[in-house]
Amino acid sequence: LSTSSQHASTEQQIPSENPRNVYYINGTIPVVNKWYGWQPEIPKSMDCTWQQCLVKDHNCTTCRDSLEDMKNTTSLDPGKDWVPDVTMLRRMFLDGHDANGNPWPPPLDDELCNVFPKNDSTRELFDVVPIIGAPISREPEKGNNKVLCFIYAMENGHHNKIRSMRETWAPGCDGFLVFSTKSDPRIPAISVPHKGAEKYGNMWFKIRSMFEFVGKHYLSQFDWFYMGGDDLLVFPQNLKNYLATFNSSEPHYLGRRFKTLGNRTGFNTGGAGYALTRPSLQCMLDHYDEAPCNPWKKSSAEDVLTARCLAKACNIPFEDTRDDQMRERFHHWWPEWEYRYKGRLHWYQGFHAEWGLLLGKNCCSPETVNFHYIKIPAM
Repeated sequence: LSTSSQHASTEQQIPSENPRNVYYINGTIPVVNKWYGWQPEIPKSMDCTWQQCLVKDHNCTTCRDSLEDMKNTTSLDPGKDWVPDVTMLRRMFLDGHDANGNPWPPPLDDELCNVFPKNDSTRELFDVVPIIGAPISREPEKGNNKVLCFIYAMENGHHNKIRSMRETWAPGCDGFLVFSTKSDPRIPAISVPHKGAEKYGNMWFKIRSMFEFVGKHYLSQFDWFYMGGDDLLVFPQNLKNYLATFNSSEPHYLGRRFKTLGNRTGFNTGGAGYALTRPSLQCMLDHYDEAPCNPWKKSSAEDVLTARCLAKACNIPFEDTRDDQMRERFHHWWPEWEYRYKGRLHWYQGFHAEWGLLLGKNCCSPETVNFHYIKIPAM
């Protein structure tokens, strides 16, 4: 992006007074975000219980997962060469209200604490460990620990999974962006072209386009870059607290390690998401078109190819992210699976053969960063 005139059709240039609805292209060009503060209306009362909302294909209209809530009331075309306002949700969180003055993020009912029965494995795991999501800080990040969280998704998840993230954990990241099949500046979500078709078998090209876009527009604004899918539940303050224990000016590549015996590199599974420091991302992008980074390979194994690129082109390995009692922080599975797993899945055991795998209540650190495979409508 060379000039601000490319945004003139949809966004207005303003002086650098820095109100909340202003963001900065490439950290320097002030732009008014006309979608800042957008939020679907929250009903004052429910037409069903939250327990009923968890039923697939329910008929409730107040569960905060309706397509109607995402209906376009104004043009959502952000214009050519649009660069999303990735700090929008964080600024809204610090404001504490949406554009209409309603509390934001929208309050959640105490009933949600009881949607899982007392004998449910998920509830039991959270109680016995216990897993605690540190309260999201309401102080702007002033150190070298700014985290951009970005995920890949499809348009058909905007009204449910993505909305759930947007209204819960996403504002705990210093920046948040969805790479989707359709752009929606209210989320914010952007559709970025990539080689090949939009399908699982082509994930490597999709992920490459995401990293390239992030590197082009946000590299200087954040210290960490955490990438995952649209079925992640993240404890953002736990993530930030953990990342703060590392020097972000050095190359790091953190996540859930998978490695078979005899494999020299291994990888961080994409399911749990993984975090790169700025130097790691910069090095990877510098070598992206070279053979070690497989620029022409069509593959679903984006996590394996990312690890291979970092290891072979940049000499950046994965790292042990367990806590001091060898409990995992990043999780490949959902809570119940992690807790009830008995060690009988051969391929999964193989990925942990070198360092072992703790079971039961020792599966998960109290400082857990995420869970994966969170399905609709549990998200």
